[in-house]
Amino acid sequence: MKLEYYLSIMNRIHNTQNGTTITRLTPAGCNIWVVTRNDRTIIVDTGISFDRSRIERALKRKGIIPEAVILTHTHFDHAGNAAWLQAEYGSGVVVQEAESGMLAAGDTPIPEGTYTFTRGMIGIGRKMQPVFRYDPCVAEHVFNDQFDLNRFGINGYVMHTPGHSPGGATVVIDDETVIVGDLVVGTMPGSPFPPFADDVTLLLNSWKKIIDTGYRSILPGHGRPISREELIKEYDKRK
Repeated sequence: MKLEYYLSIMNRIHNTQNGTTITRLTPAGCNIWVVTRNDRTIIVDTGISFDRSRIERALKRKGIIPEAVILTHTHFDHAGNAAWLQAEYGSGVVVQEAESGMLAAGDTPIPEGTYTFTRGMIGIGRKMQPVFRYDPCVAEHVFNDQFDLNRFGINGYVMHTPGHSPGGATVVIDDETVIVGDLVVGTMPGSPFPPFADDVTLLLNSWKKIIDTGYRSILPGHGRPISREELIKEYDKRK
């Protein structure tokens, strides 16, 4: 029953009150979210490069041609197919300024661990860093504090939310659904707190920015959706 429930909440369609539809594209290295309104579509994050054939099949099967790609950050499991989507579909890539250089280099700096067991993994990860490289991509749209999505027909915006990484970004749709990348996770038992983060203080400040949007649902880069109550409870515990 737990597996069936998990699959049902991961695969369901998220409809906002203003008519925007948000779905998960396909299982990949991260959650790839498809955001559609009035026949115009963007996607948030791109998955890992070795999942490209699966992602391509899903796009063709569903008839999706993404007008833009929004990156919540530029780690290899989120930005690995940005250059391919840009070349194949003409998708305009949007990234926060602090990570535009990393994207252009196809580079993934390894963040710090936030739990004892993840701190122990950092040294190994940094020795393997060349493995985490991906196709470089020069973004068409580089923003500082906020980026308006209405130019792509989507009622929403992207805001800078550092902490997991320096150029972390959160997508806010219709002021009720937020897509947060790895700023929050749905894979850790009993907690939405991420196992890796560059700066925990900045991360908690970004959580407060998210909470202040008044959102109703939160869609992370990995795992299940997180409720508003879960995030506020964890924030109050750690602030």
